[in-house]
Amino acid sequence: MSGRKALPNSPKGSDGDRIDHEGLGWALTKIREWRGAVENRTKIDDQLLAKQIVRLAESGVQESLLGFVILGCEWMFRLRTSGPRDAEIVLSQIESRLLPVLHEHAWLVTEALAPRVRKLLKTQRVLAPEWEDTPSKVFVVTDPRSVDDDVPSADNAGYVSPVRTRPDPLIRARRGPAPKLAPWIVGAIAERLIDKQKGDGPRLTSGEQESVMELVSALVGGRAIDRHEYVVRRRCLQVQELDNLVGRFKSSHDLFVSWNTQEASGNDAGWFRVVRVRLEEFGPRDTFPYDLPTVTRLVEVYGTQPRVNRTSSDRASVPKSSRSGRLKSDWSS
Repeated sequence: MSGRKALPNSPKGSDGDRIDHEGLGWALTKIREWRGAVENRTKIDDQLLAKQIVRLAESGVQESLLGFVILGCEWMFRLRTSGPRDAEIVLSQIESRLLPVLHEHAWLVTEALAPRVRKLLKTQRVLAPEWEDTPSKVFVVTDPRSVDDDVPSADNAGYVSPVRTRPDPLIRARRGPAPKLAPWIVGAIAERLIDKQKGDGPRLTSGEQESVMELVSALVGGRAIDRHEYVVRRRCLQVQELDNLVGRFKSSHDLFVSWNTQEASGNDAGWFRVVRVRLEEFGPRDTFPYDLPTVTRLVEVYGTQPRVNRTSSDRASVPKSSRSGRLKSDWSS
């Protein structure tokens, strides 16, 4: 992409003009690509997102750091229900474990197990990153064919077998669609980052909390976020694993920026450039601070929160402005 492009209908002189629109456009494309891979069709309010990134930068959260957090959470916290293809991945792993012992008979044993495996995986929920980029081949070590060889050749020591390995873990499923928790994780991390900037100072102001709520709103398509809903979801994420994730995001981001001597400030134009270069060169798994136990724990605590049943007395929400009308809250949104 060449040149800088404004987001559609961005008024001159607005907060949106302070955003690196080329970088933000690239990031939104990546997020939509990742969401599409798990059939998450939730839209993103581009204009509202740009505005809240600027507002949170005024509270001390670097635009590049917040962009890194948004991208990382969107890639890491993607859940989906397992399907027939996932069953084949599990069967491939079973077959790969049996190959060194049973060789050509490994397929027969695996096929005998196949109906049970497919039935078990019908309603399981999986973390998408754990099922992506899995190896397609495995080297099966065998005994050397000739004991006279001091150094067995590759052909003598084993063979390569095509296979897909099923990773762990399966996430305990709850009825209904897979939850889309990345926007709420982003909001919780944004709050922590503001708190860190304040140090021992006062907690978030009402304006700062509203900015975080609007940030979440932008990532769920501009739906107005009910304050009660926001408090309930935030409370369930008050665990040590979230603090650990905040620290890893911050240290990873600072390290990447320090490697790029041309990046003078996290709020400069081109604030996605460092993350973009890293992501394109190394891929998401070696860019974002992905830690399976941490991600699994946050998914579990989010999934055990009480359902949000809003009444008219609860609806002290952020202003609707010109965004889409208020929609009924659902655990999966």
